[in-house]
Amino acid sequence: MKELYTENSSYVSFPYNSVLGVDEDFDYPYYGDALHKYRNAYISVHGYLSFACCIFGITANILNIIVLTRKNLLSPTNAILIGLAVSDIFVMSSYLPFTYHNYIQNHETEDDKFSYGWVVFTLFHQHFALVSHTISTWLTVIVAIWRFLAVRFPQNSTVWCSMARAKCAILATYLVCPIFGIPGYLSSTIIPAVSREGGIIYFVHFSRISQMHNKLLQNMFFWISSVIMKLVPCVALTGISFGLIKVLYKRNLRRQRLRADVDRNHDRTTRMLLAVLMLFLLTEFPSGLLGLLSGILGTDFFNHVYMNFGETMDVLALINNAINFIIYCTMSQQFRNTFANLFLPSCPTIVSASRV
Repeated sequence: MKELYTENSSYVSFPYNSVLGVDEDFDYPYYGDALHKYRNAYISVHGYLSFACCIFGITANILNIIVLTRKNLLSPTNAILIGLAVSDIFVMSSYLPFTYHNYIQNHETEDDKFSYGWVVFTLFHQHFALVSHTISTWLTVIVAIWRFLAVRFPQNSTVWCSMARAKCAILATYLVCPIFGIPGYLSSTIIPAVSREGGIIYFVHFSRISQMHNKLLQNMFFWISSVIMKLVPCVALTGISFGLIKVLYKRNLRRQRLRADVDRNHDRTTRMLLAVLMLFLLTEFPSGLLGLLSGILGTDFFNHVYMNFGETMDVLALINNAINFIIYCTMSQQFRNTFANLFLPSCPTIVSASRV
């Protein structure tokens, strides 16, 4: 059975060990005692930490949707943020039972932990969570492009960044991203194995279709997951973020020269979205980089390095999915006011003309 685990892989965004049902006592060839010890130390708290992130994140994103759909906040940019909140909810709703079953729940036998019904859900989770996360990733890129056009070409932004185009961009993202997962759909299947108790247990494994094509589908899925779904968006966001920072810097110099309050509310919105972009880069770049190195350096790096950071990258992704509500509340006065009017009507608010 050793070859089953060492050659298998599922997707870049979430942990390979638990997706595949690899038992913690399995003799796995880790690279370096330090990485092995780190994973063993962290995994004891990962289930509770990720479970808490999912509960908070689902609640926070539901609040984001409620607030951003108010008439005074409805705008093309906010429409994209609503689409982002929906995809984030999808990711965390799928990960919630996954993390409970694999990291929190006590299983008396392998037959219970790796039952057929559970592995069917695992296979669904594998693809659904990856597609949903990819949607979140590319909607973040679209938000960045939208904001860059608004601040760089303000005279054309109302035409280029209209509500109709925002809706088209959201719909296109939700329709196109699942296409990227086709190699993964075709290359994954469920296989049986014999447990220590002598019963039948099940695992997610690459299908015969991919084996017949010399692992072409496996390689396609891996490169799509690590490059198109990770590194390309990160590189694009890095360039756009620097462009936004440059525009803000020039505006600040102009404001100091004129001693005027020109576009201050507009700039506050841009800073808030920059915070969202920076958080995304901090949480997504490491997994994209490790995924790329795994593709370049081969199976040993993937098995011995990437695998040890699987749960850490998971929780970083979940934090990114969950924390936008805090950023909005911290940096957008109108979001705070609208939230307070909806849920804390007795609290005084300050009327602001700013728009998220």
